[in-house]
Amino acid sequence: MKKILSLVLTLVMLATIAVVPAMAEETYREPVTLKMFSGLANFAGVQGGWFGKELKDRFNVTLDIASTNVDGNAWTSAVSAGDLGDIICLGDLGDQFVEGLNADLILDWSDIDLTQYPNISAYLGDAIKKVSDFAASKGHEGIYGFTYAVALEEGAWAELTDPTYALQIRYDAWEKAGKPELKTLEDLPAFLKALQDAVPTNPSGEKVYAYGGFPDWEDCVMKFTWDLMTYYGYQEYDFLGVNYATRDVVNPLEENSLYYRALKVNNQLYREGLFDPESTSQNFDTYSQKLSAGRYLMAMWGWIIGNYNSAEKAANKDGFVTFMIEDSAPAMQTISKAGSNRMWALGSKTENAERALEVIDWLCSEEGIIIQNYGPKGLCWDYGEDGVPYMTDFGWQCQEARDTTQMPEEFGGGTFQDGESKINHETLKIEQLIPGKTYSFSYKGWPCYAEHYATALSTAWSTEYANGATSGVDLYRKTGKVSVESPAAIAYSKAQLSEEGQQKRAQFAPIMKEYSWKCVYSETDEEFDANWKTMVETCKNYGYDDVVAEKMTDIENCFKYMDENDVK
Repeated sequence: MKKILSLVLTLVMLATIAVVPAMAEETYREPVTLKMFSGLANFAGVQGGWFGKELKDRFNVTLDIASTNVDGNAWTSAVSAGDLGDIICLGDLGDQFVEGLNADLILDWSDIDLTQYPNISAYLGDAIKKVSDFAASKGHEGIYGFTYAVALEEGAWAELTDPTYALQIRYDAWEKAGKPELKTLEDLPAFLKALQDAVPTNPSGEKVYAYGGFPDWEDCVMKFTWDLMTYYGYQEYDFLGVNYATRDVVNPLEENSLYYRALKVNNQLYREGLFDPESTSQNFDTYSQKLSAGRYLMAMWGWIIGNYNSAEKAANKDGFVTFMIEDSAPAMQTISKAGSNRMWALGSKTENAERALEVIDWLCSEEGIIIQNYGPKGLCWDYGEDGVPYMTDFGWQCQEARDTTQMPEEFGGGTFQDGESKINHETLKIEQLIPGKTYSFSYKGWPCYAEHYATALSTAWSTEYANGATSGVDLYRKTGKVSVESPAAIAYSKAQLSEEGQQKRAQFAPIMKEYSWKCVYSETDEEFDANWKTMVETCKNYGYDDVVAEKMTDIENCFKYMDENDVK
């Protein structure tokens, strides 16, 4: 009996030794802080709130972000220190990436078994190859990351309902103004004046402006002027504009260019009291707060209108909806399995590559994408019995009142907006239908979205303005007045400027930014003309035309690439 008891005790002890490490591996991870360098985030510091708690609970990870949008010297400081952190998000597959490669600051993944990361392995092959091919062209063989906004199917339109490049107008103001027409760009001041006269203050009694902006995202041209060009099909090629459908190119500093026309329009808006005079001194957060408070009647992009729109407002036909200038053909981006030109990478000094890749792999999963954008599963959204996701009542509240909706303490506390993911950088493109499923990653492709927003606003807009269209994207499809980007244009890797070209651009870029704003804030035609002349002459003296010539060579190569890939 003693022998039997001794054997049983020994087996129990052995079992305990075998089980405890396995349990520990499943339930306990060493806490780590992952440092992220970002060229896209509008935030710097530790990710907190509900998304910070999500990362902590799932991975025992804290995310600490450094951003050039917050600190313009963040990149230079990181390069000088010889450490770009653990995770790197770059706004372009170009100069900074090459600088990081040359300084041996970006990790080569060649020795990492990527099959451990099922979503990265399944979805990002072409996106990884695009980065690797670009790196190889610069003399660096290896695997250095992947591009962003990756498609699961080639060539789909990049939006489901609200176009990124879309003139967004408050329907209630348009209706109160007598439904004025908007035939060409130069009609915008009279059109917006009618709207501002109809809605001069918001419900709190604050002054309403037709339009406003901020300089955060600029290093060369003025974005809130440049983006007016997108309504005519042009997309950014650095400071130049390219319409991939017509293959026309806008050189901003040419006399009477579309950029010049847009500056004149914005100057007229300013002089008539329609353009927010605080625009040059405010940041993205201030702009967003004003938009949310109903202090702007026009917005530049489809993705931002959720800051103002709500079901309650929509019931009163109040909210932003897509409008079109009659002679326009707005840009519509497509998505590619090779991704776009922004990118994800890891820093070469990281000691936590596997942990970083675990987080990134989750951000490539269906559930990870949905949680990152809409909040904790079960609280803000969930799957129905049919397997299709839906938004909870609390989730709708979070989307429509981000800055005031309080999150439960067990989900991180603070407001929903406080806890939102500050990464501002996609892995897979959120607005795409998931192959084999009836819905998208984005809630705009869930049945509950159409039901929730089947309101007096959508019905009135569809009937009174959009000739039966159900969304901004549907309006583009129905009119056929749209400039669709080629997937090959996305797949094409833009050339890096020569060292001499980089030096020249560094000299004239701040002049373009400064004097573009000065043109808009000019009090008279004479002052506008003087500012325009100073901008053009100074930029050209710094080598602007030489940089344009380099860019034009690359654009022509892009067009050749499109031809070689049978893109019409």
